[in-house]
Amino acid sequence: MKLKNKITLLTSVLLICILLCVDLVIYFLFIKIATQNEIESLQTKAEQIIEKIGPNAIMQNKQNRQIRYYMPENTTIRIINPHSEMVNFIQKDYEIELPEPQFSPVKEAKLIRDDGQRVLTVRVPVQYGPEIIGTLEMVERMAALESSLDILVSILISSTAAAALLCFIGGLVLSKTILMPISKSIETMKEIESSLTFKKIPINGKKTDELYKMTETFNRMMERLEESFLKQQQFVSDASHELNTTLTIIEGYASMLRRWGTDDKSIQEESIESIYEESKRMRKMTRQLLDLASLQQGIEPIREPFNLVECCKQASKLVHKLHNREIKIHSTSRELIIVADPTKIKQLLIILIDNALKYSTKFIEIYISEAEGDMIIRVKDFGIGIAEDEIDLVFERFYRVDRARQRKTGGAGLGLPIAQSIVREHYGSIDIVSEEGVGTEVIVHLPKDGTS
Repeated sequence: MKLKNKITLLTSVLLICILLCVDLVIYFLFIKIATQNEIESLQTKAEQIIEKIGPNAIMQNKQNRQIRYYMPENTTIRIINPHSEMVNFIQKDYEIELPEPQFSPVKEAKLIRDDGQRVLTVRVPVQYGPEIIGTLEMVERMAALESSLDILVSILISSTAAAALLCFIGGLVLSKTILMPISKSIETMKEIESSLTFKKIPINGKKTDELYKMTETFNRMMERLEESFLKQQQFVSDASHELNTTLTIIEGYASMLRRWGTDDKSIQEESIESIYEESKRMRKMTRQLLDLASLQQGIEPIREPFNLVECCKQASKLVHKLHNREIKIHSTSRELIIVADPTKIKQLLIILIDNALKYSTKFIEIYISEAEGDMIIRVKDFGIGIAEDEIDLVFERFYRVDRARQRKTGGAGLGLPIAQSIVREHYGSIDIVSEEGVGTEVIVHLPKDGTS
């Protein structure tokens, strides 16, 4: 069954059930109120008869004409002594089946059904001084109530039927209104599926509306998917270009080596050296791609306490062997303990130090400090710097500030994206402050206790 039909059916059934319950409550309340009113009316009438005629006259079977005068229509009056014996009987309704006479020293009322009709019996004590000398019993067939109930039932059935029809129509309108944004979402999804293009749903309604929020969430999801899709396309394109360039160079030198390498020693050495360097570069780029993919799988890193200053010294020594340049480390203390993954933090430091050395010719400086529960790492170089409009782009994969130096530095533009992923994995932040021709400073904030 379609969701639209389910909503219509459920709302209609629910509202009809509510109406039926209301009808039953009205029906029984009407009977109760009408019966209570009739009881009070008969008791008042019986008391008036006793007061007008007098207790002794009633019990002595006198003044029957006066009693009949005060009697309501469709009633029967019986006077009963303390021995439950009937001493007087006056009848205006000959179709009532009377109950057994019963003496009652207190007021009481009883409603019974006789052949589908309601018969009300009211007993009022006849008091003479402090003594109860008898009971005046008044019996009435409630024909007016039966007639009123028939009219009430007809009205309730008609109104319930009309309300049920309106409920069904209202359910259809309601389901259509509710499902309209969902239907639009489905149509948009089908268009996306068939055309592979990203589209948004027009937003209508109030911001507090759940349907508005659903549509807004869908559009936001489409934006993220589109952005992710475009980045993935760009990534594949850039990776293909990088690998293709490297393979083309290897193929060119291999072809040159095959043609002239056996005769020319210099060509042989140049070709072998170039093929070796490009192979190393391709292997490094492949390893970086694998690292990046591993970081994006969302696996929680190992978290253990270690000395960040000592980790920085170890990373500097490794990079120093490759570049043979001065690296100055400044720290506020010899021992700054952080809870994190030591292997990944070391990889982060190597990336930042290596990057700083590649794009500068002077020494670099590293500052390690602690502030407000965070460890702060600042890697500063005095190199070519980064243009202001390019700072936000350096964390994109395969992006390089100085593309002309690509072959010389051996970089593929994957270092900073990996560094950013490591920092985010540790609930930190990474920022770059740079000025062209002056230098660049990378600032990393990492929580000391390893929590977000």
